[in-house]
Amino acid sequence: MSKIKYRKSMEKFQKMLIPTIYGDVPTFLGVPAARKKGELKGADAAFLGLPSQGAEMLVGREVGVNIMDTMRLRKASIKYGGYLPELDMDVLGQVNLVDCGDVTGFYPLDQVDIEEYFQLAEKRIFEILEAGCIPLTVGAHPYLVAKSICRLGGNLGIIHLDAHADNMESHQNSKWSLACWVARVSELDGVNMKNFIQIGMRGPRNFREQMEWYRKKGATVYTYTEIEKNGIIAITGEAIKKAGAGVDHLFLNLDLDVLDLGAAPGLDEPLGITTTDLLKIVHEVGKNMVTAFNVEWIPTPAWQPYQLPAWPLYWITTWTILYLLAGVASSKRLQR
Repeated sequence: MSKIKYRKSMEKFQKMLIPTIYGDVPTFLGVPAARKKGELKGADAAFLGLPSQGAEMLVGREVGVNIMDTMRLRKASIKYGGYLPELDMDVLGQVNLVDCGDVTGFYPLDQVDIEEYFQLAEKRIFEILEAGCIPLTVGAHPYLVAKSICRLGGNLGIIHLDAHADNMESHQNSKWSLACWVARVSELDGVNMKNFIQIGMRGPRNFREQMEWYRKKGATVYTYTEIEKNGIIAITGEAIKKAGAGVDHLFLNLDLDVLDLGAAPGLDEPLGITTTDLLKIVHEVGKNMVTAFNVEWIPTPAWQPYQLPAWPLYWITTWTILYLLAGVASSKRLQR
C-alpha cells in the first residue's frame, strides 16, 4: 500500500476529500477504504463494522435502534485526526489503518439468517487476521472474533472489560446470547480459561453461580474491590501477564458498561472504571501482543432510543481505538 496522506483534525468534511463507506457515511477517522481482501496489503489494522449487537439482536424491534452504531461512530469520528499531543504521537503516521466497511452490506439485518451471518462475519474477520492486520471490530459477537483467531493456530488469551459475567449457559432460550459468549468461547480449542481475565465485574445483575463458574474454570476476575484497592495500572499489568502466559494471541474485548454510569449516557451500573482508566488499559494492552480488539455495542440511553444518539460514547470509542493503536505504535511489532 502506497504512503497515504491522512487528513488533519478539524478539517471540514467534504465528500470529495474524505473516503466514504456508503452514501454520506465517511470511513472511520477518514482513513482509506479497503473493500477487497487485496486492499489490506500494507495495512497494520483494519476497522470492521458488524452492526448487529450479537445474534439475538438480528430479530425484533431493537434492530432498528442498534444497526446505526457503525454509521454514527464513523460520523462522530470524523471530527478527530490522529495526533495525540499528550503522547506527542501521530498515531496515523505510525499505524496504517484502513476501513473494511460493514459485514452486513446493504441488506436489512432482519432478513439475515443467523448461521449465514455468523459464517460471513467470521470469514471477514479471518481475512483481516490472515493479512497480518489487527481487526478493530465494532458490534461483533466476541465468540466470532475468538473463533477467527483460533483458526490461526496456537493458544488464545482474552482480556474482557465488562460489568457482567456473560458466562450463562443459555439466556432467553439462546446459547448465542451475548450473556453466554464466555461459555461458548471456553469450548473452543486453543482457549484455556486460565488465560481469561475479566476486569470491572460488579453489581447485582451478576449471580454467585457465575463467579463460582469462573473460579472453577481457573479464570481471573478483577472486581471493583480489587481495582479500588490496587489501582488500574497494577491490575492491567497483572491481567496482561496472566492472559499472555504461554499464548500466541491476545484478544481484548470491551463492553462499554465497564465504565461508571457517570462516565457517559446510556450506561446503567455505578462503581465502574473511568474513561481515563479505560484509555490506560487499552494503551498498555496495545503495547503488548494484542491480536484483535472488539467493542460489543454502543448503548443508546433508554430515555431517547429514537432521538439523537449518545455522542459521548461514540467519541469515547474513537479515543479508545486511537489509544490502543498508540500502544501498538509504541511496541516493537511494527517493523518498517
